[in-house]
Amino acid sequence: MDSLKKLLDSRQYELVIKLTNNATEANDLFYRIAALTCLGQYEDALYVIQDHQQVLESNMNALITIHIQILCVLERYDQAYSVLDYYSNLPYQSQVVEETLRKMPEVIAQEEKKSQSKFFSEDEVIDKLSSKEKEEVLFGLDLVKKRDVLSFLPYLKNILISHPNQTIRSLTLMLLVEKEVDRDLKFLSRHGLIDVNPKKTKPPFTGEVFNRIVKEMDTNYKDTTISQNGGQILSTLAIYIYPDPIDKDDKEIALAIYVIARRMLSYEDDVEKLAEEKGLSKDKIESYIILIEEALNDF
Repeated sequence: MDSLKKLLDSRQYELVIKLTNNATEANDLFYRIAALTCLGQYEDALYVIQDHQQVLESNMNALITIHIQILCVLERYDQAYSVLDYYSNLPYQSQVVEETLRKMPEVIAQEEKKSQSKFFSEDEVIDKLSSKEKEEVLFGLDLVKKRDVLSFLPYLKNILISHPNQTIRSLTLMLLVEKEVDRDLKFLSRHGLIDVNPKKTKPPFTGEVFNRIVKEMDTNYKDTTISQNGGQILSTLAIYIYPDPIDKDDKEIALAIYVIARRMLSYEDDVEKLAEEKGLSKDKIESYIILIEEALNDF
């Protein structure tokens, strides 16, 4: 699994597909689906889901999300709602899955709205990027993804330094990184104003430390719900601190995420006791808990 994750991070999608040609394990199949979608081979990704539905349902939350996303990309919204009905009628899995199912109708509706983006004028996109409403700005960023990003660069530059939400500023920078914009820009990070060049900036959700934390959670989180919550929390943290990399204290970060994930389920842990059992720094864990809570509150 580690090797497939590294290959996916390095955009070696064809190699991932080749290595998973005869895959039967859920994790390998999910990497195959991810690689296919990155190459725009959505029909093939759907065939993988169709052929291995029962195996993939071992990670129901991930399956629901990727299945609905692929159908929305293909603009098959009626089918997306039908698939959602199928998943909704399956036996109870976890609170995380229930929350995902609850959110999905809105996700599908939003994606259907985005598909009509060609009907938005340039001025309407600019209005959304200039809005004080976070949801409108996010919608504007999605609209820009399908257009010439340089046409909207003055407005994106303003978001990078002026938007009150760190997460929105980070997502804007991530869009420019994805588009490989080769410009020297100012960015208001958590530490203050910095200089960035998106083309020379590493994308998030990659790197050895990030992968080690994912592995740490996969290995030690026995509860699937907590593990799924943990993955979402880690992604939120990575976005919030971007373009800074995640610190090398992977074990402390993983334990901090564990504590937060448990709090979401109304459990309260003794951080000092957990730190002592693991031989880790209580102060570091508590500092990461504070940082993660900042990230979640900003999102």
